[in-house]
Amino acid sequence: MKHSITKILNFGAGIYDRWTKRNLKESYKRLIKLADINGNEKVLDVGCGPGDLGLMIADVLNKGSICGIDIAPKMIDVARKKTKEGGYNMDYRIGDSTKLPYRTNEFDVAFSCLVFHHLNYKEKGQTLKEIHRVLKPNGKYVCFEFQEFPEDVFHRAFLGLFAGDSGVLHGLYPIELIEQSDFYLDKEINGPSFWKHHHTAYRVLKKK
Repeated sequence: MKHSITKILNFGAGIYDRWTKRNLKESYKRLIKLADINGNEKVLDVGCGPGDLGLMIADVLNKGSICGIDIAPKMIDVARKKTKEGGYNMDYRIGDSTKLPYRTNEFDVAFSCLVFHHLNYKEKGQTLKEIHRVLKPNGKYVCFEFQEFPEDVFHRAFLGLFAGDSGVLHGLYPIELIEQSDFYLDKEINGPSFWKHHHTAYRVLKKK
């Protein structure tokens, strides 16, 4: 996971924070709506970034709690600062999505937003299995992720040169990984496109 894109996100936390505010607010709203939260759930945000999704989730929780994890320390610093300034009580940790530091069957709902394109194929599978492990029986995983990246020569050449084995060419994780991780696909909805060519999708996965 310690490839160049993750390092860039670590050092560019402030820039990414501003970008998410401009571009992801509506996607966060859609994720929360798809999760159909009752208000007392224990929630995990995988790849939480600067923490804006967590703040929006907090507004619909009455007695629940939120944990967030991200591999980039400066992202966690930003998320913790927002939590403190807003008077929220959230548990944000630096950590790896392939080895989540949580108990088995701990969470009711898990979220991720634009995380999986940072992972290579093996890491995608490991992350899904870890999310499955920490969810309670009948738990729900709601995500917003890139679909497969464009096939044109320019994008393939550019990403091949600069993305390495980051997994960015895979985009959204393949359907076979869902089945291998003992999830089943409950819903899939096409999302907006970024930069015209980069298509996205919302998925709701449920634990078998």
